[in-house]
Amino acid sequence: MTLDELYRELDAIPAPDWTPGAPFREVQEVMARVQTSLRAYDPALAAAAEGLLHLGPGELEALLAEAFAGALGDRPEPERFVLLAALRAYARGLAREAEGDGARCPVCGGEADAAYLDEDGGRHLVCAVCDSRWAVPRIACPYCGEADHKKLRYYPYDPHYRLYQCLTCGATLPAVDLREAGRLDLPALRAAGVEMRFLLEAGRVEG
Repeated sequence: MTLDELYRELDAIPAPDWTPGAPFREVQEVMARVQTSLRAYDPALAAAAEGLLHLGPGELEALLAEAFAGALGDRPEPERFVLLAALRAYARGLAREAEGDGARCPVCGGEADAAYLDEDGGRHLVCAVCDSRWAVPRIACPYCGEADHKKLRYYPYDPHYRLYQCLTCGATLPAVDLREAGRLDLPALRAAGVEMRFLLEAGRVEG
């Protein structure tokens, strides 16, 4: 299974209707579906999901609430990935077009993890948690506000993706140009973002 295929499977996992502050119903069933998808991709991620499944429903709900609050910084990366995948099954129902400012989602408070350029070249961010979208200035870092073009870079990636990088705060943001791609394919964009960041860290991309 490719990372693109994994993201598609995870995005297809259903969950009961949910609103922020409400209980996460059927949380063990949702986590079990996440684990099933992960088995075909990465044993370490599947093992992290299995470990979380050993927790009681109350503990799992508490962890998902922490994930929604962005308070998982001290947990291992595999667990963070698994919890975010489960959280997204609930939060996707919140997705909508919104008005925002910066990298924080105006709908759920999550942080953007992807972007796209629309047919007019305007830039829009996509929330990592609920997939809501909002417009932001194109020449500015949405994470720290840096607007000096000399401190903002982007790296092209075949065929229509690019990776933005802010030299001030170090943030990176994968993006797709819909004037070339034609439509927004979030699983493909997120998978490409993982590879683009890997290539950047390995020094194998040029601006």
